[in-house]
Amino acid sequence: MYETSLERMKVLVIGDVLGQAGRRALKSHLPSLIDMHQVDFVVANGENLAHGFGTTEKVADELFNLGVNVLTNGNHCWDQRSFLEHIDEDDRYVRPMNFTRFAPGRGWTVQETTTGHKIAVINLIGQVFMGSWDCPFEAVDQAMSEIPDDVSAILVDMHAEATSEKMGMGWYMDGRASFVYGTHTHVPTCDEVIHASGTAYQSDIGMTGSYQSIIGMKVEGALRRMVQRLPERFEAAEGGASIFATLVTIDPSTRMAVEIERIHIPPT
Repeated sequence: MYETSLERMKVLVIGDVLGQAGRRALKSHLPSLIDMHQVDFVVANGENLAHGFGTTEKVADELFNLGVNVLTNGNHCWDQRSFLEHIDEDDRYVRPMNFTRFAPGRGWTVQETTTGHKIAVINLIGQVFMGSWDCPFEAVDQAMSEIPDDVSAILVDMHAEATSEKMGMGWYMDGRASFVYGTHTHVPTCDEVIHASGTAYQSDIGMTGSYQSIIGMKVEGALRRMVQRLPERFEAAEGGASIFATLVTIDPSTRMAVEIERIHIPPT
């Protein structure tokens, strides 16, 4: 078993933040969560920030102003066309590393905590039921070869549909990453674990948004599409929202996790 130092670093990871409901819930609770748990660093998945489809500079700034340090992304990355240009202007954004080489933006970033620790965040997208992307396992190896050696933690957002593919990435990065976690399905899983080599893992953080919905979308339209099998415009549900997040405590001397805790704040 690895040895740990007395110094600890707390990282809060928030799953897919969906629309106005998700942003409103974070505005109400994120600053107090950061204070309560003495959080050093916050990562959120922002691919659903703008009405459930992509992100914009304006809605992203709402989260940055609340204390989010990095926004990851996913298959809805380019739904807002303006983001194609804006993503290159701010290194707090990452998009899946295994997107086409022609994609703007970056697949990993390094940001500093207020205490001076450097944290690397890698974004990947799965291949199973997700489209034709490059291999995420090759992409993460490339990212690891490029990330500086002086980082104190490495986080990996595996934006994927298949639980098996997410678990595969968790084991593939065992002992190399601090926390490997899944996003995309909008359903939180209760399989949080710290592997023997010290890498924390969870199959899906879950959505921050309205659960009076079908994965964040208004029930009526989503049901019509399922039942009638005809085109239907999805609309983000804007009712009371729940926050799902995971708090991981990391030893910066080893980059390994020592504690993991799921957090759920229901609608008020």
